[in-house]
Amino acid sequence: MKRAILVLSITITALVILLLPDALFADPRTQIVNFICATTRQHNTNIFLPTFVDNMNKIITQVRTSRFGAAVTGTGPSHYAVGQCYGDLSLVDCVLCFAQARTILPKCYPYTGGMVYVDGCFLRGEIYNFFQEYTGPNDHAICGNITRNDPAFPGSARQAISLAVSTAPNNNGYARAEVAVSRAVNDSVYVLANCWGTLSTSSCKACLENASASISGCLPASEGRALNTGCFMSSANLPDSASRSAPTQRICLTRLRILPRLSEFA
Repeated sequence: MKRAILVLSITITALVILLLPDALFADPRTQIVNFICATTRQHNTNIFLPTFVDNMNKIITQVRTSRFGAAVTGTGPSHYAVGQCYGDLSLVDCVLCFAQARTILPKCYPYTGGMVYVDGCFLRGEIYNFFQEYTGPNDHAICGNITRNDPAFPGSARQAISLAVSTAPNNNGYARAEVAVSRAVNDSVYVLANCWGTLSTSSCKACLENASASISGCLPASEGRALNTGCFMSSANLPDSASRSAPTQRICLTRLRILPRLSEFA
């Protein structure tokens, strides 16, 4: 098994290098926020690994041009994958963010798949068609550890969250909202909301409504993230600060663990 993981990691590393030439001054938001592994093990390495790599190549091709990709490869079983960059990333930043996600997903091996949440993008792979899923048992929020004492802050945050939820479903699944905190100078709440491109408008709306309820539970914390099966939402007191300071976590079989180093799998 170690040899199979090493081969897969080397393949992923080689493909990541191909993504890097245009990115000397990028800001790709590549911190790993969370990754969630499937609970079913796969038993046919000879079929699974080549299918996985081929499907990732298809996603790369799409992400490099549109910041989103969805692909299916193989039969018995097929491998399904979705890669999505958040709507505020440039194309160069998106490619770098996705390259980071690509190095993490193999850590779920020998399980059949997983979901990777990075500061600026998302990647999921599985051996069944999950493209229309927007809710799941691992949906949850990660809250910051700094509390805002301004009584006007929670109301402004909820207003920004509501604005993002109402805008995104009819805006290709993406919205970014800013609402000033009442009676404050140069003080605003920033919210980013993004659905995966495989969802319908109604599913996107339902996912973001669930995410908004989850992230609102973080208030009056100054930062929060909702990591859902079909969408992502962040709320912060500074632009992009939520996507730079949340703790790194791994969820596998619904248990939290510290993210291991890739070298541990060699």
